[in-house]
Order: sequence, then C-alpha cells, then structure tokens
Amino acid sequence: MKKHEWINDDTDDFLLAMVQLKNLAEARAFFGDIYTKKEILGAANRWKAAKMLHFGVSYRKIERLTGMSSATISRIKGKMAAGLGGYRSMLKKLK
Repeated sequence: MKKHEWINDDTDDFLLAMVQLKNLAEARAFFGDIYTKKEILGAANRWKAAKMLHFGVSYRKIERLTGMSSATISRIKGKMAAGLGGYRSMLKKLK
C-alpha cells in the first residue's frame, strides 16, 4: 500500500480502536463522542453517494438526494476507482 501523509502511529491507533467496535451501539457511542454531528452526517452522506454510484444511480439523482455537488460526487467516484480500496472492499460486503 502506498504511504499517505495521514498514515502515522496516531491514525493507526485510532483505526485500530475503530476495528474493536463490536456493534452499532458501540459505534454510535464512539463516533458520537469523537465526531461532530456535521462530520458524522457528512461521512454518512459520502457513503450514501458511493452506494448509489455503485448501483448505477445518475449524478443528477445523487445530487438531488444528497445535496452534494457533482464535483464532490466525482471525487467519490474517483476514490472508488483509484483510492486505497476502502470503498470497493465495503461495497463488496453489501448484500
């Protein structure tokens, strides 16, 4: 994996804490304490857009349903195609 500027011991420690979460209640409590409401809603909206892109929803409809700009949707699509593989990995887990 390519080294990115944000990857360091502190971020690895944080991510390792995340993977210890056992259920939705723990995730809600952990993320609710760490992130602001706006940060959580923004991340959830990006995930929503990624799922819609995965299932072939048009940019226009994604813009309408999420309030995102086409530029933001395009960045998400770019990460899905050439990012670290996180979107691809999680989308494969969808039923």
